Parts: sequence; C-alpha cells; structure tokens
Amino acid sequence: MALFKDGDHAVLTCHDRTKIVQIRKERPIFIDKNKIFLTHLIDECDGTYFELKDRYLSKIKTDQAKNLIQTEETSSDAAGQDNRDLCDEGTVNQTLQHDEIEQMKSEGASGQTIISQLVSKSATFEKKTVYSQQKYLNKKKKKYIQIYQAWKPSIRLLCQAYTHDLQKIMYLRRDTLAMLLSLSNITHDSNVAIVESCQGLILASVIQRCAGGNGLIFNLTPAGEHNSTAPCCDFMDFSEEYTSNVYNIPIENIGDVNAVERANQVKPSKEEPSEKMLQAQARRQRRLDGLQLFEKTKMNSLIIASKYDSLSILQHVIDYMALCSHFVVYSQSVQSLLECYQYLKKRGGTIHVEVADSWLREYQILDERTHPFIRMSGASGYLLSGMIVES
Repeated sequence: MALFKDGDHAVLTCHDRTKIVQIRKERPIFIDKNKIFLTHLIDECDGTYFELKDRYLSKIKTDQAKNLIQTEETSSDAAGQDNRDLCDEGTVNQTLQHDEIEQMKSEGASGQTIISQLVSKSATFEKKTVYSQQKYLNKKKKKYIQIYQAWKPSIRLLCQAYTHDLQKIMYLRRDTLAMLLSLSNITHDSNVAIVESCQGLILASVIQRCAGGNGLIFNLTPAGEHNSTAPCCDFMDFSEEYTSNVYNIPIENIGDVNAVERANQVKPSKEEPSEKMLQAQARRQRRLDGLQLFEKTKMNSLIIASKYDSLSILQHVIDYMALCSHFVVYSQSVQSLLECYQYLKKRGGTIHVEVADSWLREYQILDERTHPFIRMSGASGYLLSGMIVES
C-alpha cells in the first residue's frame, strides 16, 4: 500500500469537506481557521484516519474513527412529537457558555465529552423530535470532532475537492469528465492535443489514462507559459515516467513557420548563467522540441475545454488531426457548441457529430428522509463530439 512521503500531496476528507494539501514536516496548513501540522502523516498508509489534537493530526484506529463519525441514533421515547413549543431563547436554552467550552478544550477534553455536556445542559434537547436531535448531534460533531481521513490524490477526489468551487474547473462534473474521456477514445499509445482551462484536471486525467505510453500529449496553452494549467498535475505527483511525453506549447505558435527561428535568435548572455536562467532555457528548449514534434505528428484525439472561443481553437487545430481520430469540445453553453457544429458540417470530413450532456443526481438515503442532495450541481455543460474522416 502506498505511503505518504515528505513533499507528497494528500487529500483530506472530514465530514462533507475535502481539502488538497501538501505534506511538509513541521510546516502548518490552515483548514477552517485551524492551524494544523501534517508531520504525523509521513510514512502512513493511504486511507488512514487521523484526529486533530493540539494542532497535530494524530493517527487513530479505524474502528474508533468510525464510531466517532457515525450518525447518532436517538430513541423516540426520549423525544418530542414536534417542535411547535420550542423557542429560541439563547442562553436560557443552553447554559453551557462559550468560555466554559474553551476551558474544556484547553484542558484536553475530547469532542465527545463537550457534546455530552452540551446535550446535558440543553433545556430543549429532549423536547426536540428524533430527527431534530440527530441533526443537532451531527452538527455538533462536525464542529467539535475533527476526524480526517488522508488519501492519495485521484481524479475522482480532485473533482470532489472542487465541488464547492466549480467555477475554477468550468463546472465540469465528474460524470461529464468520464463521458468526455470516453468520447475522446484515448488509449495507451494515443497522440493527444488538449486545450483546457480546468486547472489541469483534464490534462491530469489524460496523463493517468495514457500511463507513460508511447504516444505524445500536447498541452496547448493560450498566452504561452504564463497561462499555466498544471495545478491538478502537481497534486497527482506524477512520476517522470508519466510526464516525459507531455509538452506545453503556446497555441499561437502552432502553424507559425517563424516561431522556431525567432526563438533561436535569442542572444546568449555574457554573464555566467544562474540556476534560474538554466531552468528557463531548459523550459524554452522543451517548448521548441514540443512545437517541432507537434508539426510532424497527427493527433488521434483532440479535447477542447477552454474559457476562450472554442470555434477559433477548433479551426486552428483540426487540420492536425489524423483520419479516424476523435474530437470532443466541452462548453458551459450550448450556443458556442452549435457554432462549432455548423462549422464542422459546412467543412465536411467529419461523422457522428453530435451534442450531448450528462445528468448525475446524488441522493441522501435515510429512514423516511430520502431525497436528492440540496447542494449539488444541477448542470455540467455540454459536449460536442465526432470523428475525422476523409472528405
């Protein structure tokens, strides 16, 4: 089983929250205003449970963690029939004051002890209905019992981490991402061109699917190297074997016959190059090598999921596609895809061109309380897909 090392990334899940962090020895992170050290995660297994104690995540047994975070069962005999007689009277209803809770924390009291005190000193708890009591206990558990589970990053967990910040990945839901990868027909030896604005989520998915194969992956970035789309690739901690065939190329240099010549005209510095200058030169040479490879290679798959105009990108790149290759264009609005659809039909040389969308709904399954989750993404954009054939 995979172990966490110093410098690795991890995905921490706590109740309904998901956070991507980097493990650094004696270097803190902040989660919900809590200053947390991740030193104890080093050399632990994927999926291990940790409890927050004195600003450190300390390992606990799986059975103990599950007992602490499981939904509380309350008896209907010790509950009211409804909440009509309950009034919000502040300190009258709850006699345990904030200062007393802080004192208990400073003395090392566990979250379970604090919750027991809150229940015993609540004047209205026994008058609440069974559902209200469970809701109250679960709310207090989220606040006072900090149980985290540490996972090695995966594409599914990255999608989950962006659930509450979907605009960063253009509202791309995990079911739509799965459909996009399926329609693109990417295999171990595919040559793939990607234009995306989803924090590198699609690029990371393609790298994982190709798994260091014999194909080439070209990440076409508008505005050159200044528009980085690699955060999710950094989170995945890919090995050199996986990323050796990945090239980042400014999309505006594609088809520009003078791009390589202009790059070679850079005057060498008379000063002794620093490490930073050497790294910049290596990146520049890597881009030039990638550009020359791109001009010589026919693509097997093209994926576009950009905040820029999809039609102009498609027109710029489609001539580099091989016969029987697949293309997929993702957009939040169907109008931009209809423009691409009309262009492809007019251009010819494509079959199976269609616009589709996916639908995913998660449900809460509890006794007499089965319903869709209230906070979920209702729409995840549209996909235009097709295949290149001879005109």
